[in-house]
Amino acid sequence: MGEISCASEPINGVLSRSSSSPPPSGYRKSCWYEEEIEENLRWCFALNSILHTGSTQYQEIALFDTKPFGKALVIDGKLQSAEVDEFIYHECLVHPPLLHHPNPKTVFIMGGGEGSTAREILKHRTVDKVVMCDIDEEVVEFCKEYLVVNTDAFNDPRLNVIINDAR
Repeated sequence: MGEISCASEPINGVLSRSSSSPPPSGYRKSCWYEEEIEENLRWCFALNSILHTGSTQYQEIALFDTKPFGKALVIDGKLQSAEVDEFIYHECLVHPPLLHHPNPKTVFIMGGGEGSTAREILKHRTVDKVVMCDIDEEVVEFCKEYLVVNTDAFNDPRLNVIINDAR
């Protein structure tokens, strides 16, 4: 699971000291998100702010404003996507099969509550209908509200969102 840590650091970056109180003069507050990828491998990145943390019936959800990646969606302590580079994954996931298909009309998305896969599919003019089935309505609604890059996809009349277990 991911972990958030905050510390006061000197502006020149030489020392570090933990504190939950405001940083003393000459120090700045520094917050980091750290996630264990596997044993002996972790990554971390600096946070501008924590925009949201909460739990649904199915999972824990967090949205961070990170210094290197912009908004980052974290579900169950694992980074799902970050606004600076999420398009790379979703474009590679969607466009090769749709360009290979002679005439895609209807596409089913199993999961995909953040809306990014739907966004990329809806760029194809031949697609008449996209059905996205996600089990967690709270995550879907959260992403509709906070991941503005996908607003057009969620408002596209070709998208039919079904809240249910896709199995």
